[in-house]
Amino acid sequence: MRPRHRRNLLQVFAGGVAFATVTPATATPTSKIALLHLAPLPGEIAANRTALEQAVRRAAAHGARLIVSPELAVSGYGFRDLVGTDWIASGQSALFAWAGALARETNASLVLGTPEAAVENGALFNSMVLFAQGGTLVGRHRKINALRVGSESWSTPGDRPTVLTIDGIGRVGFFVCADMYSTRLVEETAANGVDLLLSAAAWAPGHHGPDGEWERASAVTGRPVLVCNRTGKDVLDFEAARSVTAVDGRIAFSHASPEPGIVLVDWTADTRRLSNWRLTGAT
Repeated sequence: MRPRHRRNLLQVFAGGVAFATVTPATATPTSKIALLHLAPLPGEIAANRTALEQAVRRAAAHGARLIVSPELAVSGYGFRDLVGTDWIASGQSALFAWAGALARETNASLVLGTPEAAVENGALFNSMVLFAQGGTLVGRHRKINALRVGSESWSTPGDRPTVLTIDGIGRVGFFVCADMYSTRLVEETAANGVDLLLSAAAWAPGHHGPDGEWERASAVTGRPVLVCNRTGKDVLDFEAARSVTAVDGRIAFSHASPEPGIVLVDWTADTRRLSNWRLTGAT
């Protein structure tokens, strides 16, 4: 006899959408993913690191095995005009040692959104840097669709898609914010073989805000999309910015709030399924 199925109703926090999903009664292994929906302050490096550390520890206490921070979580978005860029290279070794130790302490893979200086030539990038559960720096994705004017003009565009393997999650394609605007980049990333698409973002709604890019990426690739966005005030108002999951061409889960928070979601690697989206405080 086929196993009986049970029906779970999953409620979206901010999107006001609810839908039912049918899953087998026999449980399959899942890993918790945490999206740190934080409010980094421009140029306040020490304060942002403290907020990150508190949120990472809280997410790990809830069982998160992959913890993701938003774009430029270390520096804030509009940091350059306040503190310049010299600190990026001079403080990078200490920053990466701190992040690796935090991943090791919490036994969680950590994706850190930060300005990054290339060791070989000092070029600056808007990066997502991945630290494994043991604290090792596994790799990074450097934002490709970086703005050449304004708050991102300090950064050099990256030149290649990034797919990294994360323990308990699978092969993950990485994007920073407007990288997902490029259908070509989405397709090139997926062509490397991915289970999940992951984006760190500082993408506020409005005239230049997200307009279906996440939904399109999930439809084009047939893979779920997770977006860790931010909140708070910076050079832009991010208080209505959304962290989301997109599946099969539509937003399945969504969260936006003026206050920082942590979104937790369960990932079943065998079926590439995200479920049980919920929110907890960041501190």
